[in-house]
Amino acid sequence: MSSAPSLEQIRALPKVELHCHLDGAVRTNTLFEAARDAGIPLPASAPAASPEELAPHVQVSAGCQSLNEFLVTFDTFYPVLSVPGLMERVAHEVLLDAADDGIAHRELRFCPALQASDAQSMSDVLHDVLRGLESGARESGVSWGLILSLYRPIPVAQNDAIVSLALDARDRGVVGIDLAGPEDLPGAPNAAAFARARDAGLPITVHAGEAAGPDSIREAIDLLSAQRLGHGVALRQDAALASDVASRGIALECCPTSNVQTAAVAALDEHPFADFRDAGQRVTLNTDDPAVCGITLSHEYALAAQQWQLSLDDLRALSLAAADAAFLSDTQRAALKQRVLAG
Repeated sequence: MSSAPSLEQIRALPKVELHCHLDGAVRTNTLFEAARDAGIPLPASAPAASPEELAPHVQVSAGCQSLNEFLVTFDTFYPVLSVPGLMERVAHEVLLDAADDGIAHRELRFCPALQASDAQSMSDVLHDVLRGLESGARESGVSWGLILSLYRPIPVAQNDAIVSLALDARDRGVVGIDLAGPEDLPGAPNAAAFARARDAGLPITVHAGEAAGPDSIREAIDLLSAQRLGHGVALRQDAALASDVASRGIALECCPTSNVQTAAVAALDEHPFADFRDAGQRVTLNTDDPAVCGITLSHEYALAAQQWQLSLDDLRALSLAAADAAFLSDTQRAALKQRVLAG
Protein backbone atom coordinates (compact mmCIF):
# COMPACT_ATOMS: atom_id res chain seq x y z
CA MET A 1 0.00 0.00 0.00
CA SER A 2 1.35 3.43 -0.92
CA SER A 3 1.96 5.97 1.82
CA ALA A 4 -0.56 8.69 2.56
CA PRO A 5 -0.12 11.98 0.68
CA SER A 6 2.13 14.45 2.45
CA LEU A 7 0.78 17.66 3.95
CA GLU A 8 2.75 19.59 1.32
CA GLN A 9 1.02 17.65 -1.48
CA ILE A 10 -2.35 18.25 0.13
CA ARG A 11 -1.73 21.98 0.53
CA ALA A 12 -0.79 22.15 -3.15
CA LEU A 13 -4.03 20.41 -4.18
CA PRO A 14 -6.70 22.97 -5.15
CA LYS A 15 -9.46 22.33 -2.63
CA VAL A 16 -13.11 23.31 -2.37
CA GLU A 17 -14.81 23.96 0.97
CA LEU A 18 -18.56 24.17 1.47
CA HIS A 19 -18.98 24.44 5.25
CA CYS A 20 -16.97 27.16 6.95
CA HIS A 21 -18.41 29.61 9.47
CA LEU A 22 -17.02 33.10 9.07
CA ASP A 23 -17.24 33.80 12.79
CA GLY A 24 -15.42 30.53 13.52
CA ALA A 25 -12.54 31.45 11.21
CA VAL A 26 -11.41 34.73 12.81
CA ARG A 27 -7.67 35.05 13.39
CA THR A 28 -6.78 35.23 17.08
CA ASN A 29 -4.53 38.25 16.55
CA THR A 30 -7.43 40.03 14.81
CA LEU A 31 -9.67 39.41 17.82
CA PHE A 32 -6.93 40.58 20.16
CA GLU A 33 -6.25 43.79 18.22
CA ALA A 34 -9.94 44.61 17.74
CA ALA A 35 -10.70 44.07 21.42
CA ARG A 36 -7.72 46.18 22.48
CA ASP A 37 -8.59 49.03 20.11
CA ALA A 38 -12.27 49.01 21.13
CA GLY A 39 -11.51 48.78 24.86
CA ILE A 40 -13.34 45.47 25.20
CA PRO A 41 -11.81 43.14 27.82
CA LEU A 42 -11.17 39.76 26.22
CA PRO A 43 -11.88 37.49 27.91
CA ALA A 44 -14.09 39.58 30.17
CA SER A 45 -12.94 37.86 33.37
CA ALA A 46 -9.20 38.44 32.86
CA PRO A 47 -8.13 40.25 29.69
CA ALA A 48 -5.33 38.55 27.76
CA ALA A 49 -2.07 40.46 27.34
CA SER A 50 -1.20 38.92 23.96
CA PRO A 51 -2.72 36.87 21.14
CA GLU A 52 -0.89 33.83 22.49
CA GLU A 53 -2.49 34.30 25.88
CA LEU A 54 -5.90 34.78 24.26
CA ALA A 55 -5.74 31.67 22.07
CA PRO A 56 -6.87 29.09 24.69
CA HIS A 57 -9.97 31.17 25.36
CA VAL A 58 -11.11 31.35 21.73
CA GLN A 59 -10.37 27.76 20.73
CA VAL A 60 -12.44 24.81 21.83
CA SER A 61 -11.07 22.97 24.84
CA ALA A 62 -9.84 19.39 24.66
CA GLY A 63 -12.53 18.35 27.12
CA CYS A 64 -15.50 19.62 25.11
CA GLN A 65 -18.45 17.26 25.55
CA SER A 66 -21.30 18.63 23.40
CA LEU A 67 -22.35 20.99 20.62
CA ASN A 68 -23.80 23.43 23.15
CA GLU A 69 -20.50 23.43 25.06
CA PHE A 70 -18.66 23.96 21.78
CA LEU A 71 -20.87 26.98 21.03
CA VAL A 72 -20.04 28.52 24.43
CA THR A 73 -16.51 29.17 23.12
CA PHE A 74 -18.00 31.74 20.77
CA ASP A 75 -19.50 33.63 23.73
CA THR A 76 -15.98 34.64 24.74
CA PHE A 77 -15.29 36.72 21.66
CA TYR A 78 -18.70 37.48 20.14
CA PRO A 79 -18.92 40.97 21.70
CA VAL A 80 -15.85 41.93 19.65
CA LEU A 81 -17.48 40.90 16.37
CA SER A 82 -20.07 43.65 16.83
CA VAL A 83 -17.40 46.36 16.51
CA PRO A 84 -18.50 48.31 13.41
CA GLY A 85 -16.37 47.48 10.39
CA LEU A 86 -14.58 44.51 11.92
CA MET A 87 -16.42 41.90 9.86
CA GLU A 88 -15.03 43.44 6.67
CA ARG A 89 -11.50 42.74 7.91
CA VAL A 90 -12.50 39.24 9.03
CA ALA A 91 -13.99 38.41 5.63
CA HIS A 92 -10.94 39.75 3.80
CA GLU A 93 -8.54 37.73 5.93
CA VAL A 94 -10.48 34.48 5.69
CA LEU A 95 -9.84 34.38 1.93
CA LEU A 96 -6.16 35.17 2.40
CA ASP A 97 -5.98 32.25 4.84
CA ALA A 98 -7.79 30.08 2.31
CA ALA A 99 -5.18 30.90 -0.34
CA ASP A 100 -2.38 30.01 2.08
CA ASP A 101 -4.02 26.61 2.55
CA GLY A 102 -4.46 25.90 -1.16
CA ILE A 103 -8.23 26.44 -1.19
CA ALA A 104 -9.50 27.39 -4.64
CA HIS A 105 -13.12 28.07 -3.68
CA ARG A 106 -14.68 28.59 -0.27
CA GLU A 107 -18.31 28.96 0.69
CA LEU A 108 -18.63 30.91 3.90
CA ARG A 109 -21.64 31.30 6.13
CA PHE A 110 -22.69 33.56 8.96
CA CYS A 111 -25.79 34.97 10.66
CA PRO A 112 -25.83 38.78 10.35
CA ALA A 113 -28.23 39.06 13.29
CA LEU A 114 -25.47 37.94 15.66
CA GLN A 115 -23.18 40.87 14.83
CA ALA A 116 -25.94 43.48 14.55
CA SER A 117 -26.19 46.08 17.31
CA ASP A 118 -27.47 49.58 17.98
CA ALA A 119 -24.44 50.78 16.00
CA GLN A 120 -24.99 48.60 12.91
CA SER A 121 -27.90 46.85 11.27
CA MET A 122 -27.93 43.36 9.78
CA SER A 123 -27.69 45.01 6.36
CA ASP A 124 -24.64 47.02 7.47
CA VAL A 125 -22.92 43.84 8.66
CA LEU A 126 -23.75 41.98 5.46
CA HIS A 127 -22.36 44.70 3.23
CA ASP A 128 -19.19 44.91 5.35
CA VAL A 129 -18.72 41.18 4.82
CA LEU A 130 -19.35 41.44 1.09
CA ARG A 131 -16.80 44.24 0.75
CA GLY A 132 -14.26 42.17 2.66
CA LEU A 133 -14.84 39.11 0.49
CA GLU A 134 -14.60 41.15 -2.69
CA SER A 135 -11.28 42.69 -1.67
CA GLY A 136 -10.00 39.39 -0.29
CA ALA A 137 -10.79 37.64 -3.56
CA ARG A 138 -8.94 40.27 -5.57
CA GLU A 139 -5.85 39.86 -3.40
CA SER A 140 -5.94 36.06 -2.99
CA GLY A 141 -7.43 34.72 -6.21
CA VAL A 142 -9.80 32.54 -4.17
CA SER A 143 -13.38 32.41 -5.43
CA TRP A 144 -16.18 32.44 -2.89
CA GLY A 145 -19.89 32.26 -2.17
CA LEU A 146 -21.68 33.59 0.90
CA ILE A 147 -24.45 31.71 2.69
CA LEU A 148 -26.63 33.56 5.19
CA SER A 149 -27.52 31.48 8.24
CA LEU A 150 -30.88 31.68 9.86
CA TYR A 151 -30.43 31.02 13.58
CA ARG A 152 -32.70 28.74 15.57
CA PRO A 153 -32.85 30.81 18.84
CA ILE A 154 -33.77 34.20 17.30
CA PRO A 155 -37.30 35.35 16.40
CA VAL A 156 -38.87 33.97 13.24
CA ALA A 157 -39.43 37.51 11.93
CA GLN A 158 -35.70 38.20 12.18
CA ASN A 159 -34.90 35.00 10.30
CA ASP A 160 -37.42 35.99 7.63
CA ALA A 161 -35.60 39.33 7.31
CA ILE A 162 -32.34 37.40 6.73
CA VAL A 163 -33.97 35.62 3.79
CA SER A 164 -34.91 39.03 2.39
CA LEU A 165 -31.30 40.18 2.74
CA ALA A 166 -30.10 37.04 0.98
CA LEU A 167 -32.50 37.50 -1.92
CA ASP A 168 -31.57 41.16 -2.29
CA ALA A 169 -27.82 40.40 -2.34
CA ARG A 170 -27.75 37.51 -4.80
CA ASP A 171 -26.06 39.72 -7.37
CA ARG A 172 -23.27 40.48 -4.86
CA GLY A 173 -22.32 36.87 -4.11
CA VAL A 174 -24.92 35.55 -1.63
CA VAL A 175 -25.52 32.04 -2.92
CA GLY A 176 -27.79 30.38 -0.37
CA ILE A 177 -29.26 30.16 3.12
CA ASP A 178 -28.64 27.86 6.06
CA LEU A 179 -30.15 27.03 9.44
CA ALA A 180 -27.72 26.92 12.36
CA GLY A 181 -27.73 26.91 16.15
CA PRO A 182 -28.60 24.40 18.89
CA GLU A 183 -30.34 21.44 17.30
CA ASP A 184 -32.59 20.86 20.29
CA LEU A 185 -34.59 23.77 18.83
CA PRO A 186 -36.75 22.71 15.87
CA GLY A 187 -36.47 24.19 12.42
CA ALA A 188 -40.23 23.98 11.80
CA PRO A 189 -41.02 27.54 12.99
CA ASN A 190 -38.88 28.81 10.08
CA ALA A 191 -40.51 26.63 7.42
CA ALA A 192 -42.26 29.58 5.74
CA ALA A 193 -38.97 31.49 5.45
CA PHE A 194 -37.31 28.50 3.82
CA ALA A 195 -40.24 28.01 1.47
CA ARG A 196 -39.92 31.62 0.36
CA ALA A 197 -36.23 31.13 -0.37
CA ARG A 198 -36.87 27.85 -2.19
CA ASP A 199 -39.63 29.37 -4.33
CA ALA A 200 -37.28 32.20 -5.29
CA GLY A 201 -34.65 29.69 -6.40
CA LEU A 202 -32.20 30.29 -3.54
CA PRO A 203 -30.23 27.14 -2.64
CA ILE A 204 -30.59 25.71 0.87
CA THR A 205 -28.31 23.88 3.28
CA VAL A 206 -29.30 22.98 6.85
CA HIS A 207 -27.37 21.94 9.95
CA ALA A 208 -28.96 18.63 10.91
CA GLY A 209 -28.00 15.29 12.40
CA GLU A 210 -25.05 16.71 14.34
CA ALA A 211 -26.37 16.95 17.90
CA ALA A 212 -29.88 15.73 17.09
CA GLY A 213 -31.04 12.45 15.60
CA PRO A 214 -32.41 11.31 12.23
CA ASP A 215 -35.66 13.24 12.75
CA SER A 216 -33.72 16.49 12.37
CA ILE A 217 -32.46 15.29 8.99
CA ARG A 218 -35.95 14.30 7.89
CA GLU A 219 -37.18 17.76 8.88
CA ALA A 220 -34.31 19.39 6.97
CA ILE A 221 -34.94 17.59 3.70
CA ASP A 222 -38.74 17.24 3.74
CA LEU A 223 -39.87 20.43 5.48
CA LEU A 224 -37.01 22.85 4.81
CA SER A 225 -36.04 21.54 1.33
CA ALA A 226 -32.33 21.16 2.13
CA GLN A 227 -30.14 20.39 -0.88
CA ARG A 228 -27.14 19.81 1.39
CA LEU A 229 -26.80 18.74 5.01
CA GLY A 230 -24.40 20.29 7.47
CA HIS A 231 -22.78 17.33 9.27
CA GLY A 232 -25.55 14.72 8.95
CA VAL A 233 -23.75 12.29 11.27
CA ALA A 234 -27.03 10.84 12.57
CA LEU A 235 -27.76 9.48 9.10
CA ARG A 236 -25.86 6.37 10.21
CA GLN A 237 -28.76 5.56 12.56
CA ASP A 238 -31.42 5.19 9.86
CA ALA A 239 -30.71 3.08 6.78
CA ALA A 240 -33.96 4.01 5.02
CA LEU A 241 -33.28 7.72 5.52
CA ALA A 242 -29.70 7.28 4.33
CA SER A 243 -30.98 5.62 1.17
CA ASP A 244 -33.42 8.48 0.63
CA VAL A 245 -30.69 11.10 1.05
CA ALA A 246 -28.44 9.25 -1.40
CA SER A 247 -31.19 8.80 -3.99
CA ARG A 248 -32.00 12.52 -3.87
CA GLY A 249 -28.34 13.40 -4.37
CA ILE A 250 -28.22 15.48 -1.19
CA ALA A 251 -24.60 16.26 -0.35
CA LEU A 252 -23.14 15.84 3.13
CA GLU A 253 -20.87 18.56 4.52
CA CYS A 254 -18.68 16.35 6.74
CA CYS A 255 -16.50 17.98 9.41
CA PRO A 256 -14.64 15.16 11.22
CA THR A 257 -12.53 17.11 13.74
CA SER A 258 -15.44 19.33 14.71
CA ASN A 259 -17.67 16.28 15.11
CA VAL A 260 -15.20 14.78 17.59
CA GLN A 261 -14.96 18.08 19.46
CA THR A 262 -18.74 18.44 19.73
CA ALA A 263 -19.07 14.75 20.70
CA ALA A 264 -21.24 14.04 17.68
CA VAL A 265 -18.88 11.05 17.47
CA ALA A 266 -16.85 9.68 20.35
CA ALA A 267 -13.61 9.42 18.36
CA LEU A 268 -12.37 9.79 14.81
CA ASP A 269 -12.41 6.04 14.18
CA GLU A 270 -16.15 6.08 14.91
CA HIS A 271 -16.89 8.79 12.34
CA PRO A 272 -19.19 7.50 9.57
CA PHE A 273 -17.39 9.38 6.77
CA ALA A 274 -15.92 6.22 5.21
CA ASP A 275 -19.19 4.31 5.56
CA PHE A 276 -21.07 7.17 3.89
CA ARG A 277 -18.51 7.30 1.09
CA ASP A 278 -18.56 3.55 0.53
CA ALA A 279 -22.37 3.59 0.45
CA GLY A 280 -22.40 6.15 -2.36
CA GLN A 281 -23.38 9.24 -0.38
CA ARG A 282 -22.16 12.57 -1.79
CA VAL A 283 -19.57 13.33 0.88
CA THR A 284 -17.38 16.42 1.18
CA LEU A 285 -14.72 17.42 3.71
CA ASN A 286 -14.85 20.74 5.56
CA THR A 287 -13.46 22.55 8.59
CA ASP A 288 -16.67 23.94 10.15
CA ASP A 289 -14.86 26.51 12.36
CA PRO A 290 -11.15 26.39 11.50
CA ALA A 291 -9.90 28.96 14.03
CA VAL A 292 -12.10 27.73 16.89
CA CYS A 293 -11.28 24.09 16.07
CA GLY A 294 -7.57 24.89 15.59
CA ILE A 295 -7.36 23.26 12.14
CA THR A 296 -7.12 23.94 8.41
CA LEU A 297 -8.82 22.23 5.48
CA SER A 298 -5.47 20.64 4.55
CA HIS A 299 -5.40 19.26 8.09
CA GLU A 300 -8.80 17.65 7.55
CA TYR A 301 -7.74 16.18 4.20
CA ALA A 302 -4.55 14.81 5.76
CA LEU A 303 -6.49 13.40 8.69
CA ALA A 304 -8.92 11.68 6.33
CA ALA A 305 -6.10 10.33 4.17
CA GLN A 306 -4.41 8.80 7.20
CA GLN A 307 -7.55 7.49 8.89
CA TRP A 308 -9.29 6.07 5.84
CA GLN A 309 -6.33 5.28 3.56
CA LEU A 310 -7.15 7.86 0.90
CA SER A 311 -4.78 8.60 -1.97
CA LEU A 312 -4.12 12.00 -3.50
CA ASP A 313 -6.51 11.03 -6.31
CA ASP A 314 -9.16 10.19 -3.71
CA LEU A 315 -8.68 13.62 -2.15
CA ARG A 316 -8.93 15.29 -5.54
CA ALA A 317 -12.19 13.40 -6.08
CA LEU A 318 -13.49 14.81 -2.79
CA SER A 319 -12.63 18.31 -3.95
CA LEU A 320 -14.41 17.67 -7.25
CA ALA A 321 -17.43 16.36 -5.33
CA ALA A 322 -17.49 19.60 -3.36
CA ALA A 323 -17.33 21.57 -6.61
CA ASP A 324 -20.27 19.55 -7.91
CA ALA A 325 -22.27 20.33 -4.76
CA ALA A 326 -21.27 24.01 -4.52
CA PHE A 327 -23.94 26.65 -5.02
CA LEU A 328 -22.57 27.79 -8.38
CA SER A 329 -23.79 28.31 -11.93
CA ASP A 330 -22.93 25.59 -14.42
CA THR A 331 -20.31 27.86 -16.00
CA GLN A 332 -18.69 28.64 -12.66
CA ARG A 333 -18.75 24.97 -11.68
CA ALA A 334 -17.05 23.86 -14.88
CA ALA A 335 -14.30 26.46 -14.41
CA LEU A 336 -13.76 25.44 -10.79
CA LYS A 337 -13.51 21.74 -11.68
CA GLN A 338 -10.93 22.56 -14.31
CA ARG A 339 -8.96 24.43 -11.68
CA VAL A 340 -9.06 21.41 -9.35
CA LEU A 341 -8.04 19.02 -12.11
CA ALA A 342 -5.16 21.25 -13.20
CA GLY A 343 -3.65 21.40 -9.72
